[in-house]
Amino acid sequence: MLSLALHAILTIGCPAAQSASSTSVAASPGTADSAPDFARILAAQDEARRALYAAVEFSIVSVTSYEKVPEGIAREGRWAVADESPYMGYARQTVASGILIDDEGTILCCRTPLTLPDDTFAPIVDVETSWGVRFDAELIASEPTINLALIKIKLKEGESFGDLRPARIGTTASIRLGDTVFAAADPFGASRTFAPGIVMALPTAACYQSDLTGSFIHCSMSIAPGSVGGALVNTKGEVVGMLVPPPSLDPKARPLPHAYDTFVMQIETAIGVGEALKTKRSNDSPWLGFSVLAVDELRKRLRDDARFDAIIKPEQGLYIDDVYEPSPASKAGVLPGDFVIEIGMRPIRSVVDFQQSLYYFSGTKVPIRFVRDGVERTLVVQIERRPPDANRN
Repeated sequence: MLSLALHAILTIGCPAAQSASSTSVAASPGTADSAPDFARILAAQDEARRALYAAVEFSIVSVTSYEKVPEGIAREGRWAVADESPYMGYARQTVASGILIDDEGTILCCRTPLTLPDDTFAPIVDVETSWGVRFDAELIASEPTINLALIKIKLKEGESFGDLRPARIGTTASIRLGDTVFAAADPFGASRTFAPGIVMALPTAACYQSDLTGSFIHCSMSIAPGSVGGALVNTKGEVVGMLVPPPSLDPKARPLPHAYDTFVMQIETAIGVGEALKTKRSNDSPWLGFSVLAVDELRKRLRDDARFDAIIKPEQGLYIDDVYEPSPASKAGVLPGDFVIEIGMRPIRSVVDFQQSLYYFSGTKVPIRFVRDGVERTLVVQIERRPPDANRN
């Protein structure tokens, strides 16, 4: 039924179908039988949207952080019951959204809603479903550069996840420029976000080390501040990204979503970095000081097959696109045009491999294998904490 409804949505936008309908109307003007059945087509669209929302509804939650109310501070507002939080002595700080990704209660969300104005973490975080069930939660780890966090539901004795279920995860490769997508989120209050839009721009690179904006999907819908941390959903009901605020040079800033477009972190980045964060349980951004391109991304960047073919490429590895000065990589002699093929004896076959390795070995010196002009060499490089001045949009 979902596929039939989606077919109706696509048909209404299909030039060939529109042309055929126009011809039919022109041949017999004024006859009801020849006119397109817009009511049926629109009903099919509505049915498809409802089915898509049902596919993701039980995977999206509200994520709320709470701050301790100082002694002597009066309750804000005149509606005492409305202003109360579930925790005595604590007030709501920020409400955003999150995506349940596994059966253990792990939730992807944004980092900034979990922090207080001084950039420390809120002492209490909880999760609420769209049907009003509340769960305690704990912070697992976070990544300030890309505004990513992992939290986990803490079940009490006798408690279960109920109707919650992990999201169906898709891939960025499943969407194209101009595709219809939906923002699904659960901000504070009675409203829910399920906003249609189109893909305005695809990522120019999967690596966020040097270019945050270029690593995001850009979509045409507008979302509320409380929708950040929610899901970008394709027409199959798969989550292909996480809604995020616009990138900022200041990791402590709290930028609001734009009214004219929405930034979306690729789901491969969110899941891949999330897996490493789960293991490392870190709240810092590790770095080596260089950005990378997958071989396919390099081909697209060059737009010149002859130049691409002339580059001596290893069987596996990532092309080093840019090197920050000063950084661990620049001090070790790494240059743009080198290929990284292994970090700490972990083969580097994808950008996710590279990103995960930074977290697994953060704060340590590790052997890293590079290839330059077909010649392999190994350097021991310290993976350091990313400095604030390395951030750029």
